[in-house]
Amino acid sequence: MRTYLRAPLAGLLPSLEHVNLSPVNNHRPIVRTAVNIGLMLVGSLFFALGFPSFIADWGWAPFAWISLIPVVILIRRIPWWSSPLWGAAYGYITYALFNFWLATFNPVSFVLVPTIYAGWFFMLFPILTLLDRTFTRFGWLAQAVSWVTFDVIRTKGFIAYSYGVIGYSQYGWRSLISIADIFGVMGVSFLVVIPSFLIGGWLAETGFLSTDGGLTPKKGWKMPSRRWKISAGVWAVLMLAANVYGIVTKVDYSESPTWRPALIQHNVNTWLSGIDAWRTALDALIEESEEALKEKPDAVIWSETAFVPAIEWHLQYRRDRERVALIQRLQEFLEDEDVPFIIGNNDAVQDAGKRVEYNAVLRFDGKDIVGKYRKIHLVPFSEHFPYAKTFPRLMEYIQSQGTPFYGKGTEYTVWDLEGDGPKVSPLICFEDTFGYLSRNFVREGAEVLVNVTNDSWSPEPASAIQHQNMAIFRSVENRRSMVRATTAGLTSVIDPNGKILAKLEPFTQDHLIAEVPVYTGRTTIYNRWGDWFEKFLLILAIPMTAAAAVLQVLRLISERRKERT
Repeated sequence: MRTYLRAPLAGLLPSLEHVNLSPVNNHRPIVRTAVNIGLMLVGSLFFALGFPSFIADWGWAPFAWISLIPVVILIRRIPWWSSPLWGAAYGYITYALFNFWLATFNPVSFVLVPTIYAGWFFMLFPILTLLDRTFTRFGWLAQAVSWVTFDVIRTKGFIAYSYGVIGYSQYGWRSLISIADIFGVMGVSFLVVIPSFLIGGWLAETGFLSTDGGLTPKKGWKMPSRRWKISAGVWAVLMLAANVYGIVTKVDYSESPTWRPALIQHNVNTWLSGIDAWRTALDALIEESEEALKEKPDAVIWSETAFVPAIEWHLQYRRDRERVALIQRLQEFLEDEDVPFIIGNNDAVQDAGKRVEYNAVLRFDGKDIVGKYRKIHLVPFSEHFPYAKTFPRLMEYIQSQGTPFYGKGTEYTVWDLEGDGPKVSPLICFEDTFGYLSRNFVREGAEVLVNVTNDSWSPEPASAIQHQNMAIFRSVENRRSMVRATTAGLTSVIDPNGKILAKLEPFTQDHLIAEVPVYTGRTTIYNRWGDWFEKFLLILAIPMTAAAAVLQVLRLISERRKERT
């Protein structure tokens, strides 16, 4: 069977005859496999290091630009039939390293998330291999398009997960990420992956780490040809244009009004269920809020589920005296306050005789609830699992871990704070990792985005930093400020250029009051047209992959006919 697959590929790449693309020979198989494993591990490590990681809390962004070079060389070295297995291994190891902090949250998540990515890369590696074998001159470009397209696909649907989109690694390069207001984060990702595929493609063509198992280049290894230099030059021009655009279009909000909310970071993990933990949390919230109120803020914002007991539910049914007493204490505190409070709370309603809970944010005027937002995009497996009948045992296990399941909200809420502040929209936890949500809120009239988050379930700062760095792109895409009130970090203020204006240290009890620019002077292309670049990539990648498959089949048929004659 291996000979059968090698035959069409041998005649497929006439311009690369000096490179041995038949990696199924038996010469030095142990060394060859060891080199392949080394390439996979180096690629996985470089990818993880490009983001906030277990080594550097804020990440080493330059690693992202070269992290896929080992992958490109690995793709050239492995046979097509084994590429799914190599892809699965790479996906699992890469996302176990990248999402190392999941192990501190839930062992199931630490296994499940990398397993999902093993499945994604099980499918992606054969496509990358197909494109490499088919398009001999610009296979690297086809691979780059396919890589980013897979990032698009995996951020959609039930298991959508935006962590690890490579463009997010460049959160600190503000002139570069400004193009997100046109292309979204995937435009940045495309520029970031090109060097890896370009350099990797050139090294593979020259025979670097040749497929016969050797560790040194083959004879004939040489400097890049004109084709490679022109390609690199085009990328350099695109990078220059992107940065010039970022400099020229930098938002000047010096004349914009400002808003002074107090963001409360009480540093009590509300995942610790039970009335005693909730009392401790409320004590810290009231204590820190009272300190903040001395500075006369325009509003006070508490984090996601900062107050856990469902306020309206327990006041209506009054079946649990301790929870009702806790709610009454909250109301007593809020009653005499003359600034709006925005508080994360587990909302609950009776629906067809069954209690349905929502992860919600409530707006208070005194002790009265005058606004409510219910989370629209729920966390898969942790907040939402629609396949209970299909996978009953998995559902039973998830529920046995005490996982709270929520109903799905439907309304893009905008609160007009009138004399106390701007029009604001709440985003709950990882909702700020998806561009479409922030875009829709802004289109509904939001002038400032308010994210409330509980990342305190992980003791690793890198977890909260990875989360915040994705939120930066939401501000840039829409050119709107965002404030983030979190349980334990990172509580921060982000301006319309993606700059962090102020932040609190993680895992501390404190409050943050800063001048938040209320800028509304620009409607971005991204806000008008949404994820048009993602659709463009899909339009390119799907026919391109189909054409590569058809070409391989035709060449296979041709080779078979030649063998018969």
